Amino acid sequence: MKKFLAEIGFGAIIGIANIIPGVSGGTMALILGLYERLITGINNISGNSALLFIKAIFGSKKQRAAFFEEFKKIEGPLLLNLAIGAVVAIFSLAKLMSYLLVSHHDPTYGFFFGLVLISAASPWMHIKRKTVGTIAAFLIALIGLIAISELPSRDDLIRKAEARQHISAQVENHPDAEIRRIEITKYVYYFACGAVSISAMILPGISGSFVLLLLGGYFDILRALSSFDIPILLSFALGCILGLVVFVRILHFLLERYYNPTIGFLLGLVVGSLWVIWPFKESVMVGTERVYLYNMLPAAFGANEIATIGAFFAGALIVAIMLVVEKKRAAC
Repeated sequence: MKKFLAEIGFGAIIGIANIIPGVSGGTMALILGLYERLITGINNISGNSALLFIKAIFGSKKQRAAFFEEFKKIEGPLLLNLAIGAVVAIFSLAKLMSYLLVSHHDPTYGFFFGLVLISAASPWMHIKRKTVGTIAAFLIALIGLIAISELPSRDDLIRKAEARQHISAQVENHPDAEIRRIEITKYVYYFACGAVSISAMILPGISGSFVLLLLGGYFDILRALSSFDIPILLSFALGCILGLVVFVRILHFLLERYYNPTIGFLLGLVVGSLWVIWPFKESVMVGTERVYLYNMLPAAFGANEIATIGAFFAGALIVAIMLVVEKKRAAC
């Protein structure tokens, strides 16, 4: 029971991280010491797993036993518990996180900046040989992630925000055949968003939510979670399944063949994400949406800045405690 509750809690942490733009669920899994088991388990899921599941439902006791063996092979208990925790956390906290991101942006990002900064120690400790190749992989990931995050210009970000509001207004005010065609096209778009963002979500340091934000679908999915909009959520979920099945196999292959450079690359992503989730940013209002543009240093230190620094230390302390507990558990 203790293990079950712990894995549910870990799943909730991963789920919450995946809601926050700039924060990676993969980073949380890496911190918690679950990342490699997670990747291996998902990689082992195959058509045979699905076939054994169907046979277990309608078949004999022997077939059910065969399925349970397969279930252990694919890390089924762990994946199921993490999925339960993540789904419950995402649906329960979608409204809260939406509120915090809108009303308390800086302290919220300050908290996760502290989490991610200290969490970089985890992948560093997982590197067995710190070779030139490993360092090169780290630098490529670090520089690449920062460069990608800086690609959208100020005008691009503002135009995307304007386009999101324009389409939402059209759908709300003019529910005719043309707008319905726009909505059908958007379901395909949500499917693509799911496939791309889930690939990012399982990489430490790359935030699937941030990728979703760049694609323009983040607030739509957050609203769909809050209102339980089945068509949008189903389109997004199907895209996630496709992206997960394809991308995890690539990642598993890299971890099997090129372990140290791959972990070095993942570490680069973790460190690079600090640039993305820096809490103090220049921002502008576009209609009813605040758009955050570029990193900046605070011009003065008031209540917001003090709260942000306090949240940073709280996040850092939580991860530090988790790392100490994990180290003691590994030593036992």
